[in-house]
Amino acid sequence: MFGILLLASGSFFSEIGVSLGKEEVARRKESIYTYGFLSLCLSTFAFLIIALLRGSFLFSLDSLPTLIPRIGLEILQAYVSIKAITTADRSTFGFLRVLTVPLLLLTDLALGYSLAVNQIIGVGILTLSLLLLFLNHGLRSKGVGLVLFSAINAVILISLFKYDITHFNSVEVEQGIVQLILLGFFALMAWRLNGQNPLRLLGKPLFFVQSLSQATAGVLISFGYIFVPASVAASIERSTAVFFSLVSGNRYFHEKKLAQKLLAFLFLVIGFAFLAGLDVFP
Repeated sequence: MFGILLLASGSFFSEIGVSLGKEEVARRKESIYTYGFLSLCLSTFAFLIIALLRGSFLFSLDSLPTLIPRIGLEILQAYVSIKAITTADRSTFGFLRVLTVPLLLLTDLALGYSLAVNQIIGVGILTLSLLLLFLNHGLRSKGVGLVLFSAINAVILISLFKYDITHFNSVEVEQGIVQLILLGFFALMAWRLNGQNPLRLLGKPLFFVQSLSQATAGVLISFGYIFVPASVAASIERSTAVFFSLVSGNRYFHEKKLAQKLLAFLFLVIGFAFLAGLDVFP
């Protein structure tokens, strides 16, 4: 229950930060690189502070074969995700990212794990909900390719992250290392390509709230993965993220066809319930 609370709360704070960032990029108040920096800045320091407060630095050199490729893919993922966020509708982004969950299950299957009947049903329901939206033009095509790449690449990243924190590193050390590198990447790109100093924006209330919201989300979601399996954690995170993206998309960005999207969301919730272990066919 505690893990579910962390993941759902993280999705809520993430939506606040994402919506603010999307709006400010559209208004040209910040570049996508500044957006990336602000999204990671405070959460990176939070992970480092947690490591210091714990008084231990749990890191294993044996994690490098998985950590190094994860860092490279995280840089690519961060850039593509920000482009997707600033290009696609909030509801489109939220719905299509649920594809990560069935793909995680298929990865488990490829690694030798067996799928229960309930999980197969859950995957089928998730697929049905997305088809319902596409066939009825409930999702706009703008930015779809970016979102799909983000959803597929997330499968690899979640698997690598879960493997590292299970066998090698603590959550705060693993995330602190990865985000510190990402932070340097976005700061350098913002300065070289756009001539912006992202740190100056942190002094402004709106940008500080954007960064703080993303920091809170990053910490809550990362620690949420400790308490539940990766596929279940992703199910909870993605389903709550869809709900909050629907609300902000309709109320903040004035997106249409809310009733149709809510119906598809209902199918998503049922599908996620099966994936999370709803015991219909024991």
